Amino acid sequence: MIEAIKKIDTEWFLFLNGLHNSFFDSFFYYTTVTVFWIPLFAYLIYLSVKKYGANTWKYLLIIALLILLSDQISVFIKNEIMRYRPSHNLELKSIVHLVNNKHGGLYSFVSSHATNTMALTVFLVLTLLRNNRTMYAIMVLYVLIASYSRIYLGLHYPLDILAGWITGFVIAIILYVVFKNRIINFEKR
Repeated sequence: MIEAIKKIDTEWFLFLNGLHNSFFDSFFYYTTVTVFWIPLFAYLIYLSVKKYGANTWKYLLIIALLILLSDQISVFIKNEIMRYRPSHNLELKSIVHLVNNKHGGLYSFVSSHATNTMALTVFLVLTLLRNNRTMYAIMVLYVLIASYSRIYLGLHYPLDILAGWITGFVIAIILYVVFKNRIINFEKR
């Protein structure tokens, strides 16, 4: 059963990774760089200040903790599962499309990018963007672009992304429940 799932995952990876051209090589390469997203993050900080005022620093501290936890938990899972990235898989590395010859770290399951972006998005939707459909849609697009870029760049299988989304979702929900009404009232406007 596990081998059948891995086979399907590899087939999907090869299909999705094979949809490449020079424009998307540049686009997806740069979307994985944090600087690319600075305008989005700056606007989110502005919305945080607008909603939480003097408590913004508490809110941003919780978000920093969220990102730290999601990143470290995803790295822990990678080091426990030890599934080679497609770019390091001896059977695939000769046919994987890489951009700028970036191979990434050794292991892929779960994707830290997928975990971090999903954790951030879910937490923001629960605490800041619940009534802002435009920003909600932008954050979903952020997750999708960041996640697909990992497959496009040859660094993750689709199941790495799916597992990262689940991991990020769970982490965001736990932090939301832990901090709801304890340090800052997320519902207060």
